[in-house]
Amino acid sequence: MIIVFLIGLLASSSAFAQQQKESAPLDSPSRVVDLRKITADERSNLPPLMERYLLDEIKSLRTDMQGMRTELMREVVNRQLEAIDKAISYSSNTVTYFFYFVAAVGALLTMLGWQSLRELKSSVRSLADTELRRLSDEFETRLSALEEELRQKSQVINENQREIERTQSLHAYWLQANQVSNPRSKIEIYDRMLEMSPGDPEVMAYKADAALMLGERDWALSLCNRLLAEAPESANGHYQRACANAGLGFREAALADLQRAVELSDAMRQPAWSEEEFENLRDMPEFSEILGPRSESDGHRPAE
Repeated sequence: MIIVFLIGLLASSSAFAQQQKESAPLDSPSRVVDLRKITADERSNLPPLMERYLLDEIKSLRTDMQGMRTELMREVVNRQLEAIDKAISYSSNTVTYFFYFVAAVGALLTMLGWQSLRELKSSVRSLADTELRRLSDEFETRLSALEEELRQKSQVINENQREIERTQSLHAYWLQANQVSNPRSKIEIYDRMLEMSPGDPEVMAYKADAALMLGERDWALSLCNRLLAEAPESANGHYQRACANAGLGFREAALADLQRAVELSDAMRQPAWSEEEFENLRDMPEFSEILGPRSESDGHRPAE
């Protein structure tokens, strides 16, 4: 309360002085600094009792502040002494516990039969060797398994690579065979394809077709028989054997193969109408029944 009163008093004195300065003109003589000595009557505008009261209060505040400072220093010193005492006690306890620990370890080593550091070193080395040997065996086992897995994966990758290369080569041979018109050249290409893919039903069927183009019906029939023995569901194989049988005069066998080819693939109907090998079958009603109505878009051979 005293501090608030002093602050309010100083603020009111400052406001009063500021108001006096603002009310005076700029050219008033009161704006001139007075350098003369202040007399005893001019030392304060406050009443003597109030001035005495303020001086007593200021002295009391200084005394209280000095006491607070002394008390604070005493508290700080006490805290520091307590911290030093705790540090000394902690250090003493640590040393004591350390010696207890050393004594306990020594007793334990004695109980376990390790009476010297040499025996302890030997035991530790033995344990380390055993653990290292175990880790080495485990690592070798895992490494062997990893090598085997890598070998198998490498083998699969190589096989896939060879299969891709074989497929690309077969595709190139197919393109080459389509561009060649000479039946003997076609047969040579098909032979190379069969070396890469033995017993391929599709290649065998087209080789039989090339043999028919050369007039080698017996050879074509033999190829078709080998083909159908491995792939009895080959529509093109039945179609080519029907052509061979028809050219050799085996009309019933040719109609049976043609019937089976049409059952397996409806695309075999239209090329049969214009097939030269079926010339001796067209007068038979079974031929028309098998093929059905004729379309204007008849082909010559089954689509490759």
